[in-house]
Amino acid sequence: MAKLAQPSASTFEVGELAPAGTFVATCLDVLDQFGVERPKFENPNENEKLDVTRFLFGLKGQDGNVYKVQSYEFRISGSPKSNLFKFLTAWLGQPPAYGWDYCELKGQGAMITVAHKQSRDGTRTFASLNRIAPVIEQLKNQVLPLESFPAEQAQQAPVSAPQSQPANVPAAHIPANAPVPFPQQAPAPTRAAPQPVQPQVPQQGGVGSWGPSTDPNGNNCPF
Repeated sequence: MAKLAQPSASTFEVGELAPAGTFVATCLDVLDQFGVERPKFENPNENEKLDVTRFLFGLKGQDGNVYKVQSYEFRISGSPKSNLFKFLTAWLGQPPAYGWDYCELKGQGAMITVAHKQSRDGTRTFASLNRIAPVIEQLKNQVLPLESFPAEQAQQAPVSAPQSQPANVPAAHIPANAPVPFPQQAPAPTRAAPQPVQPQVPQQGGVGSWGPSTDPNGNNCPF
């Protein structure tokens, strides 16, 4: 029985369009995929299984913001004629050694040239990594560490969940009812005079008790 296989993600999430130009960049990640089905170049009607990889780089633009740009997809091959071998040779300034794990390049610097290209249907513009070279000695201090490119941006959404906790702060004021037994100690209503316990009243929406943390929806905002 034939089954449809869900395609695996073969690209990185790069976010905002990186500016065009030449930059000192940092290799942020390497994405290896094995046994990926692709149409044969010589016969697109037939598929073949390939081992492929691509690289993700981070750079700092002239506006001070950080951006990401990814390489093209390379077929994993040690042939000197392969695009991956040529790419690594240009990056290292010399041919890579056989048996060496190129994933060690994560966190290393590179000089990259970024160009803007249109998609085939002309509906969007994407950043293309057109050239790579080693970082010259004078610029090595400009290679940013991995921590400068928070890949956790997509993970910042869960952080907003704890931020919603201040909405529950009023529940934390429930212990303010603890002073209630104090008036209960009064044998007569005349003890109502020392009602400093009444600070509970601001929880009803008084001006002094309102704040974004206690009323995030602004329902009791006095102004």
